[in-house]
Amino acid sequence: MNLFSRFVTISLIGISIVACGGKVEYVDNQNSVEYTSVGIDYHDIESAVYKSVQSLLNSEYVLSLENKKILAISDVINDTMQEVDVRGLTTKIARAMRNSGKFELTNAISGSGGSTDNMIYNSRDLRNNDEFNQYTTIEKGTLVAPNLSLSGVIVQKNTKVGKKQRVDYSFTLTLTDLKTGIVKWDENTHIIKVAPNSKVSW
Repeated sequence: MNLFSRFVTISLIGISIVACGGKVEYVDNQNSVEYTSVGIDYHDIESAVYKSVQSLLNSEYVLSLENKKILAISDVINDTMQEVDVRGLTTKIARAMRNSGKFELTNAISGSGGSTDNMIYNSRDLRNNDEFNQYTTIEKGTLVAPNLSLSGVIVQKNTKVGKKQRVDYSFTLTLTDLKTGIVKWDENTHIIKVAPNSKVSW
């Protein structure tokens, strides 16, 4: 079999696999709740974010803030039996905090729950590169240190209830003052699901 024939054969096999898989449909976010799983899904993340943000923005600490605080995302531990989009969770929370006008997020430093922009430090390496106009490079001492750290943990607990299993998810978030180490706010959000034992594979 020549190269062209092999390519055609592989392409036809791929088309057959797609065709046999059935129709693919778009699902509106609001309507996708009927396709929910036992695991942590989009709606669970949205629910945890909404409850946590409402608690934070209505807290005595935030209401008393007069000046913007610089926030860094610290470690968020996934203590469950599945993969969780931890960064998706923290990104949504950090965005809501920024939109409140009382916080700014730094990408210069982060833990496992966030991300650091490598270009911040790569751009500073240009100070020693003769190919770049040194008057255009970033001088030392310009990065702004964070005031606050947002950390968290996601915990899962499975409990058998007759022929079903109850799965409890707990989202705990903590806002810490980096200067004093004092906890300024924390919140524990629970999501509970019940499913037949056959649906719970872990």
